[in-house]
Amino acid sequence: MGSLRIFVNDGWVEPEAGLGAVRYGEPALDFIRGELGLTGTKEGCREGDCGACAVLVGEFAEAPEGGKSAGEPRYRALPSCLLALGDLAGKHLITIEGLSASSPDGLTPVMRAFLEENASQCGFCSPGFVIALSAWLAGTARPDLAGAMTAVDGNLCRCTGYGAIRRAAERLAVEFGTLPEDAAERLGFLVEKAVLPRSVLAFLEKGRAEEVTAAQSRGGIADAAIGGGTDWFVRNPYPEADFKPLLLRSTPGMAGIATIAGKAEISGGRREGAEWLRVGAAVTVTDFFASKLVREALPGIEKFESQFASSLIRNLATIGGNVANASPVGDITSMLMGLGAVLELGEIPSGQNPALHSEPRFLAIEDFFVGYKKTALKRNEILLAVLIPADAGIFFSFEKIAKREKLDIAAVNTAMSFRVEGGRIAGVRISAGGVAAIPVLLEKAAALFEGAPVDRDDPKTLAAFARAVSSAAREEVSPISDVRGSAAYRKRMTGRLVLAHFIRLFEDAGIAKELFP
Repeated sequence: MGSLRIFVNDGWVEPEAGLGAVRYGEPALDFIRGELGLTGTKEGCREGDCGACAVLVGEFAEAPEGGKSAGEPRYRALPSCLLALGDLAGKHLITIEGLSASSPDGLTPVMRAFLEENASQCGFCSPGFVIALSAWLAGTARPDLAGAMTAVDGNLCRCTGYGAIRRAAERLAVEFGTLPEDAAERLGFLVEKAVLPRSVLAFLEKGRAEEVTAAQSRGGIADAAIGGGTDWFVRNPYPEADFKPLLLRSTPGMAGIATIAGKAEISGGRREGAEWLRVGAAVTVTDFFASKLVREALPGIEKFESQFASSLIRNLATIGGNVANASPVGDITSMLMGLGAVLELGEIPSGQNPALHSEPRFLAIEDFFVGYKKTALKRNEILLAVLIPADAGIFFSFEKIAKREKLDIAAVNTAMSFRVEGGRIAGVRISAGGVAAIPVLLEKAAALFEGAPVDRDDPKTLAAFARAVSSAAREEVSPISDVRGSAAYRKRMTGRLVLAHFIRLFEDAGIAKELFP
């Protein structure tokens, strides 16, 4: 691995190597507070749940879909406790101290809104809120209160109360109601309004070359492959000083989204040549749901985004990481299994770029999991991409049950998809997580709905199918009891969530009244 250069606030910094190796795998939080002495970034939960450690990170997007947006600059809020230091190579790290440099009196418009709306009390959480709302303004041309509330859905406050914070956000939405559509122009405008520091302009001018250099300098034998690190750093909060990860999110070619024609080896029973979405393993959850290609292939899928973690986590967590982590209750995994995804796996020779792999193999996602937290990955092999059928007219639903609406692990999650061909249901897939040691397909339940006639003017028949499929799903699962729910509860919830699929997918047929008169 080469040297590590990070543009911190208003100047380039090169962290000293430890034990003869650049510390790519050190949590950024420890470097920010311990070495830089920038203690405005707080250490709270160290699990990405509180937002106190949030920092603003500027980079040039890989442009998953190419075209006009190629190399578009963006600034996003990330939890530094789960952010590998190496993922900052060639990027712009702005802490709360760096934001303060935006204005002569040390107060940005976001900070001033917090001050004048009495939105800060003890102040421990305030830096994270300010960072999150600054990123919100940097990332949208039409700021509104709903967007602001989504931006801070990963930030917790224990003493002020959220009413004042909401008022501060509403004030900002009014003050900055219309911003430039072009990302670079918007960032420049926010610099002039002292929302962002002038160092942003310096990064926009020269940062692109630094990112390319940083990407090209990577290499060497890695101890582990990490997507976003949102699970890895929770399990390994204090990695060894010489830990050397392969950081997929910062690896060129791993974060693209494209439409491809299917080959025989990835057909999954579909006709050869049918289109697939190829989603690079390092595509973040945020970028996945924002993708125009994804939204066109899977209309309405973006409405499920808020069920996955928080904005801070979605900005960092990757699609491939959620799958390779092999959690029996991974939300993205359950969704992809319901969609009939196929995984592209590749062997990576030590020290070579994963994007340059040869002879990948393809595996249906349901065959990837071989035991609790165990996968079919071979030695020296990683998940390169996820392939999703791009079927026109697919109907899809995702549901989960958890103790909290936001930022919580599901007790049970499930997805359902199908097509309508010749007036009948075809290609039914129902997945479920949290009901076995691995994510599973509910094949018996799905078979009951396969080939069923579709008459949206006959809610009674649809409701009868819904009850039958729900009952079969409940009997098909074999969950265990743990802190998130008893086995009986999970079985019952599996059935209820299947009913929720039918209600969502046949809402216009009035099926809800038939199921729950």
